[in-house]
Amino acid sequence: MSEEIRVGKIPWIPIILATIILNFVGGLWVMLTGGMRSFYSLGIILCSIAFATSFYILHILLGGLTQLTGSKWLASKLTNENMVYLFVIGSCVAWFISPTGLPWQAYGAFIGTRLSYPTEAARLFPTFIAPDPEFCRPMLTGGAAVPWDVWTPFIVFWWLYLYGVALFLTAAATILRKDWIEIERVPFQQAMILYEAVRRMPTPEKPKFRLSLTSPFSIGILLGIIFNLPILLTYLFPWFPDIYAWRTNTCGHGSITSLSGTPFWELVGITMVNKHPIAVSVMYLAPLSIIFNIWFWYFVYLVLMQAAYIVGYYTGLREEPTGCCRCWGPVNVRMDEPFKWNAFASGGMVALTFFYLVIRWRYIRDTLGAAFGTYKEFEKGEPTSYRVAWLLFIGGLILIMVVWMVAGMGAAEALLLPITIFVFWTTKTRIWGMTGTYIRAAEHGHALYRLLLWPRAPEPITEYPGFVMAAHLSEFNVDCPENQNAGSYFSAFASYKLADLLKVDTRNVFKVLLVVQAITPLVSTITYIWGFHIFGGARVGWGISASSPPLERCANPDNWNRLPGTDPWVHIFAIGFIALGAISYLHARFIWFPFEPIGFLMAFSEACLFFGMWLPALIAWVLKYITLRIGGSKLYEEYGIPIAAGFAIGFVSISFIGGIIGIYRWFFPF
Repeated sequence: MSEEIRVGKIPWIPIILATIILNFVGGLWVMLTGGMRSFYSLGIILCSIAFATSFYILHILLGGLTQLTGSKWLASKLTNENMVYLFVIGSCVAWFISPTGLPWQAYGAFIGTRLSYPTEAARLFPTFIAPDPEFCRPMLTGGAAVPWDVWTPFIVFWWLYLYGVALFLTAAATILRKDWIEIERVPFQQAMILYEAVRRMPTPEKPKFRLSLTSPFSIGILLGIIFNLPILLTYLFPWFPDIYAWRTNTCGHGSITSLSGTPFWELVGITMVNKHPIAVSVMYLAPLSIIFNIWFWYFVYLVLMQAAYIVGYYTGLREEPTGCCRCWGPVNVRMDEPFKWNAFASGGMVALTFFYLVIRWRYIRDTLGAAFGTYKEFEKGEPTSYRVAWLLFIGGLILIMVVWMVAGMGAAEALLLPITIFVFWTTKTRIWGMTGTYIRAAEHGHALYRLLLWPRAPEPITEYPGFVMAAHLSEFNVDCPENQNAGSYFSAFASYKLADLLKVDTRNVFKVLLVVQAITPLVSTITYIWGFHIFGGARVGWGISASSPPLERCANPDNWNRLPGTDPWVHIFAIGFIALGAISYLHARFIWFPFEPIGFLMAFSEACLFFGMWLPALIAWVLKYITLRIGGSKLYEEYGIPIAAGFAIGFVSISFIGGIIGIYRWFFPF
């Protein structure tokens, strides 16, 4: 790097206080925003791409307050270092204050099992995973004091697991950082968006400057506000016109639920179609070749599905009323003959990580060489020594294993859990870093367990506690970053990327990551226990329920035995693995090769088959292609990037305001 990186003192007290406050406020925020929480929480507001308000809102509030007051003191605090530390806080906490993950997809599911199946739960897991029913019931009903002595073992257990995941994945990100951030220059679009905002922050020399409403960034902000404000008004006022058809036929991730009744429904492969403009703005910042491959291979998928329909497969799909039904119904595009795309994509996801490690084996060798002291110069400028990073990686793996072995898992299934986490989340993080989106799908998590341990669910499942716990943990951990803190991988890489862009010392970033990730699961768990005892899961309609995902879904033989595909499925998994591997090799070997593995994998996975991301990819590709054809990289960098980033900032600003109104409406309905 040509610019000198300054090493500053870490402001620990503000960092710790901000982490605690954001966890507490964000946890109550998502509980109390009611039906508005999907789009107006402080956490994830677009689950299909893991886009969160808290990534940006702290910067927006501080920058806005400085601009409003003209305070030189406030402006002096808006240093590049502090902007990165705020992003570390916002991104790490985001996974714990979102409407689509914790607490339900982690410990909430075990609490629900304790309530709905008390006899079975007593045989399956100890009370430090979820206390006895008489202590769990107030979490559902509310209006009770917290017996902290009962809940303390629960808090300690889940803190150890969730922090173990963070240590494991942050260490992995630290090991791979140089390759992804400095050598490959993986863009991490959601960090790029914040970089564009930070570049325009007030300074001590200009704490209050004249805002140009015609600058590309300002135009983007206005467009984001113009889009999100009418959606907010439709939530608040039933009479307000639904300009974007957001109140009807729209899923929580911004997709058109059904194209039934339109000519498109004649294509049996069509499911849901994403219309969210945030997805477009983020994917506009992705490499052109990747977003081309997404929509190109999706059209190939449609042709293959129609051909299969003509020869007699998937006939039941014509009767399904919605795209969701086409993905989940008794006949569906993901698990059924002949393609079993879920199994195909599972093989591809394993392959993306496997072949990355194979192709980049020299880099892995060099990190190990540095760790063992034979290649120390390789780690110059790194966040920590590779010896420390590798020890944390191994320590995190062991911690994950140990906590679940203490809970009743066998050694084999406990070991396979961190392996599953690493394999699938390295793939998902690579996709998120390259496209700003990722493959959200729980149905891949069973793949390695079915291959190596349980080809069929053991019965009766209530006699196999290790199986039930592994089924739940693997399915929901692999699903999304906000379920069981796998988002710590996203946070670490994106923080390192922002530090690289702003020339901030990564050693300090590494330390802040470890501290914030230690505080967050502890404060979050305490906040939810207290909040649900006060308000009640049944009353807020979220977070705690008297049902059991482990028994009714994850370990249920009817579910287990069809994921990632109905039998026989291993050959489809192998085809996906080989196809992805071949494309990875050819893409790495030949510059002229037009196809690349990430777009190919997304096209045949839930990213397109369920969340409909092919349409944002197509729109983003058209816009970016036109931008580059008309004005080249100059037009893209001076206008395209600022407008796309500004749009995201404007959208987030309205989401923050909407959340405040939603909380007010929860207490004072109108």
